[in-house]
Amino acid sequence: MQNLRNKTHQFLRGTERFFKADMVYLAKGNFWQISGQAISNILSLGLIILFANLLPKETYGLYKYILSLAGALNIFTLTGMNQAIVQAVAAGNDGALRTSVKYQMKWNVMQFIAFLILGTYYLLNDNQYLGISLLVMGIFSPLTFALNTYGAYLEGKKSFRYNSIFSAGSTFIYVAGMVVAIMSGGKIIWLVVAYSFTTFVSTAIFYIITLRIFHPPDTPSSDVLKYGRELTFIGFLAPIVSQIDKIILSHFWGATQLAVYSLATAIPDRVVPLIKSLIGIGLPKFSTKTPEELNKVFYTRIFQGMAVGAVCFVGYFVLSPYLFKYLLPKYLEGVLYSQLLAVSFIFALPNRYIGLLLTSQKLSRLSFISNFIQSIIRVLLYVVLGIFGGILGLISTHVLMSFIGMLINMATWRLHSRSNM
Repeated sequence: MQNLRNKTHQFLRGTERFFKADMVYLAKGNFWQISGQAISNILSLGLIILFANLLPKETYGLYKYILSLAGALNIFTLTGMNQAIVQAVAAGNDGALRTSVKYQMKWNVMQFIAFLILGTYYLLNDNQYLGISLLVMGIFSPLTFALNTYGAYLEGKKSFRYNSIFSAGSTFIYVAGMVVAIMSGGKIIWLVVAYSFTTFVSTAIFYIITLRIFHPPDTPSSDVLKYGRELTFIGFLAPIVSQIDKIILSHFWGATQLAVYSLATAIPDRVVPLIKSLIGIGLPKFSTKTPEELNKVFYTRIFQGMAVGAVCFVGYFVLSPYLFKYLLPKYLEGVLYSQLLAVSFIFALPNRYIGLLLTSQKLSRLSFISNFIQSIIRVLLYVVLGIFGGILGLISTHVLMSFIGMLINMATWRLHSRSNM
């Protein structure tokens, strides 16, 4: 066994000249990253199959619409704090975890108030399903989004094993709760209660376990909180941008079309994070390198990422008709949409890579400009193409913005690197 391990180590070291990367570090981290993602995706896929085959399209579409409204209210949380924690912990500041969680608990009161206002509005307008659902989510979401920082802490500690195990465990608890809700009749309110409660409970459990394993100190980290606020400001439109497509589709085309759209994007939406995880563990490493060092392999990484994405696209394009035929037979009209969306696989790794570079170098101003431009373009395309083109218009926007986003991100990084030469 030791001999095999040594040979594997030597092989990985031998490939470093070609890949120009620490392949031993990547192999160790990616094994756990990919394993955790794979388990979570398999569990999620099983849940999607249940949704697609046991719930009416109208019910599933309304459920996704409620989650989209709730997701848009994440604009009132510190969405950039987790990235700040990764960097801080990678630099040795373990106390950032407890400090940031306490700070987020206070900050997220704004999200609770937003849920309360929106839920009350729907209740007063005789929409009990939406009103009660949003009030339930308002109780749990602010707490969940504060406690989930443990994942960023583990990533900064390079504890990929624990992070992957906890992620898979969280998904298992969530899926188990949702299965119970579906089998109990699949009523909208019970689906929302199951979603909110299980995500909170799993997050709280693994946050507490993280504290007991690593015992991070409770020390002031004002610089981390400041950077977390900066990153949040940089991507302040992201929560709305990530949900506006579903909200537009539901309003103008109906809940049934939203159900088709959600199922068409379900598998690609899980493949993209899996692809991105190949480079996700690089942030702690990037944080210790200079722009000059990163520039030496910049274009190599871009082309390598596109090559990996192209292989994933071809594989999914071939397999998707069979996946829909045997797993999602009620949604066969979604096959073409899903195949078109898979084109975005090609640009997933380059976008993730450049995003990590900008974050690792703390380029707040440039990141803000880049994200703001992309968000505005995306929203405009969603509104125009979504209203007039429905699902096809939204899918086209996804793919187009993946490519445009890569070009904008590349230009942003080159602008920074040239100014530092």
